[in-house]
Amino acid sequence: MRGTAALAALRAGGLLLLPTANLWQLTADATQHSAVDAMLQTCPPTRINRPELIFPDRATLMAWFPDLHPKLDTLLLYHGRALTVSLPASRRVPLGLVDARDEVNIRLAMDSFCVQLTEDLEGPLAACFAMGHGQKMLPTRFGQINSDVLYRADHTVTRRQKDTLGSRPAVRVRMDGDELQFL
Repeated sequence: MRGTAALAALRAGGLLLLPTANLWQLTADATQHSAVDAMLQTCPPTRINRPELIFPDRATLMAWFPDLHPKLDTLLLYHGRALTVSLPASRRVPLGLVDARDEVNIRLAMDSFCVQLTEDLEGPLAACFAMGHGQKMLPTRFGQINSDVLYRADHTVTRRQKDTLGSRPAVRVRMDGDELQFL
C-alpha cells in the first residue's frame, strides 16, 4: 500500500509532508499533542498559514463537532473546492490549533490519498501549510518548500512532487449568527 510509511510515521507521533487538495502541508495525528506542537513550531501560524483539522468524512467530523450548524454541514457536503470552516473549538481539539476567537479551522479531505490516509488513521490530521519561519510564498509546488520544513518531516509523500497544486488556500467560512460569512 502506498501510504503505509506515511501512516506509520503519523502513528509514531511524527510529521508528514504531503500534497493535499490545494497546497503542500505539514501534518500530524491530531490526537498526538506533542506532534501537533512540533508541527506548529516548524510551520508557525500566521495570517496566511492557519492550522486546520482535516477529516476523512462527515461521520468523523460530527464525532468531533456534534453541534455543527446545518448550513455548514450542507455547504461541506456540496462545495466542489477545498473549503475551510471556522468552528468553535471542542474539547478534543489540541490547544495549539485554537485561534484567538476560540475557533478551529476544519475541512473535509478531498485528495484521494489524504482521504485514505485519514480513514486509515481513523481520525483527523492536524495540518498547516508547509511554510517555514518567515516564508511568504504558498507551497503550490514541492520545490517551494524550505529545507527547514523538509528536514523536520519524518516522512515525505512522493506523489505529485512535480505537479503544481492550487494557487491559493481553501475558501474560508464561518457562521455569524444564522448567516454564512465568507472570509
